[in-house]
Amino acid sequence: MKHYFLALPILAALTVPALAAGTMVHNQSGLPIDELSAAAPGTKAWGPNLMEGLGEGSLEAGMSHEVAALPDGTYDLRVSAPDEGVLCVMSNVTVKDGTINLDDRQGWHHQPR
Repeated sequence: MKHYFLALPILAALTVPALAAGTMVHNQSGLPIDELSAAAPGTKAWGPNLMEGLGEGSLEAGMSHEVAALPDGTYDLRVSAPDEGVLCVMSNVTVKDGTINLDDRQGWHHQPR
């Protein structure tokens, strides 16, 4: 019985980092990204800014950055580049293995501000 109690803290320590891990975003869009929100495809029920607290200009074109965790699946993404005056929606973007690859072929739809 003692062996089980000794293993519990070790198991807890191993699982916490996996839960705390974020989503890696690779920005090949050609635009700097300051805000990123996700919604179930076609719903426009945008969640919080996944880049909250990262600061302006934290995801320049050609760069990668870890943002808040987003479970693997398919999403519509709302992307904002405030300095550029651009707000776009990308439809049916796949998050796989904790990674999002943003590029200019993903059907960016400009939205009015």
